[in-house]
Parts: sequence; structure tokens; C-alpha cells
Amino acid sequence: MPQARLNACLSDHSVTAPLRLRRAGKVEGGLPELPSPFFVDQRALCVPAGAQGGAMASVDAVRVIVTAAEQGLYVGPEAAVYLSESGVNWAALAASERGGLLVDLLLGEQPADAVELSTRLGLICHIVPDLDRLRAMPRRPGLYKDVYTHTLRVIAATPADLITRLAALLHDIAKPDTLVIDGGSAHFPNHDLLGADRAARRLRGLGFEDEITAGVETLVRLHLRANSYEPTWTDSAVRRLHLDAGAHWQRLLDLSHADVTSARPEAVARARRRVQDLAAHAAGLEKPVEVCPLNGNDLMRRFQREPGPWIGEVKLHLLDLVRSGSLEPDDQDGAWAAASAHLRDGNSSRMSTTLADTPK
Repeated sequence: MPQARLNACLSDHSVTAPLRLRRAGKVEGGLPELPSPFFVDQRALCVPAGAQGGAMASVDAVRVIVTAAEQGLYVGPEAAVYLSESGVNWAALAASERGGLLVDLLLGEQPADAVELSTRLGLICHIVPDLDRLRAMPRRPGLYKDVYTHTLRVIAATPADLITRLAALLHDIAKPDTLVIDGGSAHFPNHDLLGADRAARRLRGLGFEDEITAGVETLVRLHLRANSYEPTWTDSAVRRLHLDAGAHWQRLLDLSHADVTSARPEAVARARRRVQDLAAHAAGLEKPVEVCPLNGNDLMRRFQREPGPWIGEVKLHLLDLVRSGSLEPDDQDGAWAAASAHLRDGNSSRMSTTLADTPK
């Protein structure tokens, strides 16, 4: 997300300050119809002088916010105050209705700008007060990145999938409570686990379905593991992560890709390559393993047996272990132990007679 778009509103927290979405808009291509009394004048969102916004329906306020975000409109002080005054209606909504407003904010074309604008207007606090806590974190350049700005960038980089965007919104909500500064370094121990629990409770409180809540909880809980992938990871480690993610594997990859917001292009490229390598590693494990850890000649020499069907049976057994994740393809010691146990337990139905038992 370009820095200009992140500076969607002026730094003044007061809604009497003008709010500007600084990017090329689409006004020239036509503007969706806006709820009364809003109108657009030369790329500025306006209301008539003296208009009062206390009676504005919350769904209409969200329509205006989403349109302003998607069109890159300048929001003047009168329009900002009018929208802000609708907050009394947001607070009075049932939990599920507030959850519906959050869905509308997140599934627009410019979700980060919509979230940013609703935050600056003092409206998002009626749905997700955690964002105000992120925004209020002390700025410590050089120790840790601006967590609120980072969250907006992650939201902007995710695909238009509700579970993924909710996870992007909530993935760092526990950072204010887990910040530890030690020896000139900042750490957020267990913010993934604490954040997953808080995200689930927040979404349940907003009336989201269990399937959505569980998906977001999974992504928040696993986002650090996916981002820490290294080429030295074993197949078993990748399988465990893939299994933990379950049906949300692609969403986890999408979130991990979006969760790279360094100001250094080389760091971004390096981190995103790790995500790509993780995806490739996991995809490779989904394919049938064609190479057995032990070959037939090795088996005959080791077990002093003649050629026969037993070789194929042992190799098939080893392949099954590899495919299930119980045996690494390059684990020779483990393969010999498994082959010995298979033969010792009499699992080969057509075992050949050993040379030791053959008359000389």
C-alpha cells in the first residue's frame, strides 16, 4: 500500500480537521449515489452548511465511508463532523448489526482506507476498539514498526476474502499488551496466541458464525509460524503446519504474504520468497513420493535374502510411511529400522527364504 494512501487523513485526531484520501480516484468515471445530504463537489465530499448527522443511519454512514475510500475523496470538516455524529447510532446497534458494518468496510475495493477513515472519525471503536489501542501505541522508530499503520498495509494487501481480511485486521491486536523492550530490542512474546483468543472473542461478540470465527482464530494463531519458514524445515514440520491450517492453508499463505511491510525492498522480496518457498514445499509433499528411501539391492544385501515379492512389499511399506509423514525420505536409519520391524513382524506375506536358511 503506497505511503500516500496510508496518510489517508491528517494526523490531527479532531474530526474538525479535513480528511483527505490522497490517491487518484474514479470520480470522472461516475460516482455511486450517496445518501442524503451528501454530495461531491470537485472531488470533495460535502454536506450543506449546518447539517446535523445524529440521525444518520449507520449503514448509510458506512456507504459514504466506503465510497469516499474507493473514490479517493477529500472529506471536509463539515462532512467529517456529520459522519462522526452518526456514532451514537453505531453504538446502539445489536452486536450482529455492528458485525455487518465491519463486513461492509472490509469487503470494499479499498478496505484499508475505509478502516482508516472510520477510525479517524471515531466510529470503528464501536465495533473493534482494539484498533484505537494499536493507534495509541507509542511510536518507537528503530525498535518496532508502527503497528496500526502496519495493520492497514496488511489489510490492503489481502484478497477480498472475509476470513483473510478479518485476520489481517486482528492479527496484531495483542501487541499493546505483550510489548517487552529488553536490551534495546522490542519483542511481543505470545502475541499470536493471545491475539487468536482475543480475535475469537471479539468476533463472537459481534455475532459472527462459528466457521468464520474459527478460521480467523486459526490464521492469527499461525501467522508467525508461517512467516518464520526456512529452507531447513523438514517435510514433517511443513506437514504439521499444513495440517494445523487445514482448510485455511491458502488463506494463511495470503496473510503471510501480506504481512511483509518492511520499508526495505530487499527485505520484502526476501520474506515473500520464503512464503513462496513454503507454498512450494507443501505442494511438493502433496504429490505421491516415487522414490523409496531404500532400493532392492540394499535390502537383499542387508537382509541376506533372494530377490522376490518381499522387496516390493517392504518398499511399499516404506513409501506409505514417507507419504504419511512418519518417515523422512532421507532418513536411512529410520528406513532400516522400519524395514526390519516389518520383516520381523511377518508382514510380508510372500517372504523369501533367507540365505542363512538355505542349504549350502
